[in-house]
Amino acid sequence: MLIRTTQTLKKWIVRLSILIALLLLGYINIRRLNNNIYSNYERAVEYGRVSENKEIIEPIITAVFYKSPAVKKKSVSTYLDHSDNYKEQNVKIVAAPKVLNENSLPVVERLYAEIHKHNDIKKIVLLIENNLGAENHKKILQKTLNIDNIEVVKLSETDISAEGTVEKYLQQDDVLVVALVDLNNFNNMQNNFLADEIIWFSQKYAYKTHVFDAIDTQIAKAADKDYETLFSLSVSKEEPLLKQQQRNLQKYVNQYKPLLLKYFKQNLLLGKEKETIWPAKTVQTYRLYDRGFVYIRFFGENRKELFARAKIGTNKGVIVALVELARKAARKISQPIKSYKIYLLTDFEPLFDDDKTLINDLETDDGIYISYKDKKALMVADERPQKPQDWLKFLYARARVPQNADKADIKLFKFKTVEIENEN
Repeated sequence: MLIRTTQTLKKWIVRLSILIALLLLGYINIRRLNNNIYSNYERAVEYGRVSENKEIIEPIITAVFYKSPAVKKKSVSTYLDHSDNYKEQNVKIVAAPKVLNENSLPVVERLYAEIHKHNDIKKIVLLIENNLGAENHKKILQKTLNIDNIEVVKLSETDISAEGTVEKYLQQDDVLVVALVDLNNFNNMQNNFLADEIIWFSQKYAYKTHVFDAIDTQIAKAADKDYETLFSLSVSKEEPLLKQQQRNLQKYVNQYKPLLLKYFKQNLLLGKEKETIWPAKTVQTYRLYDRGFVYIRFFGENRKELFARAKIGTNKGVIVALVELARKAARKISQPIKSYKIYLLTDFEPLFDDDKTLINDLETDDGIYISYKDKKALMVADERPQKPQDWLKFLYARARVPQNADKADIKLFKFKTVEIENEN
């Protein structure tokens, strides 16, 4: 009797712990939505393709439970393996939001599409407590997974055969169970019967779990599609890509220059110890967090360069890169900063490394980026030495590339820039 009581107590402790973890996950997502420094899906070089009229974005959370040869789980952390892009096989249960609106619909469609790509499913069982959302999910499942064999099963907490019904489907191969729950309604999770059931089954069958979520509508809309098919280019397709990106960057700077400079200057003047100032995400500041490459040069007396640093390939938001570089400069530079130059960079295009091709391929406003093993450096157009034959020498020295380096290990790229001019 004591052993059975202990086992029952342990079972309910684990179930309660998982519920608490899901509540916390919902809370964290809402906090991320309201005030965070996570980068947007949008890139600054594609500015102008995405509508500026952002509506309120709701946090959408779905959970996926799948078979794995992993050891049976004993802790909550093993259940909640957060993943931005779910790509697993052997899916058995999906917990999806009941109500589908313009924010949650693209996320659910993307999730079902991912499951369809990696799983061979012959039948779907749609578990519901009431009819809310059932018809919409059924249509989406039929369309996305191309399956007509969908059985809608209505369960209630008072139904003593509910667990046996669900278990019957889970034991069948090629069957996917989709439970419509309110995972993002963290205030009412304790009354969510279906959520409690699927968590219990995940414990019983030692299913692994991924949480699939999106707080940016644009992420969902652009998922698994060519970005250019969603948003029209701002200029002719015949124009070179770097030129298009440069134009888009100029539009971005024209729109957001005052805000970018405001937060850059504030953090540059904070000193070493004070806390970093981040702009909260609002309708006015949201696009500051578009992803982008940033390069900054700081100058002292007589235009002597004191410090230069870039944020390249880190998928950081433009404002995040600017603020981090401002804070780094404040710590590293001991002399008075008289001026600075801020550059936003386009993507990189490969270059050949012989002098003739290098000179012929470059326009007057092109910068050059060099990569050699773990050594990397760049120079923007207004840093290029007067003699073209000195360009590579300058880059080799800046990147500290050995004189005897193998040419095959050296990669060169060109890019264009837009400068954010300091008006002070």
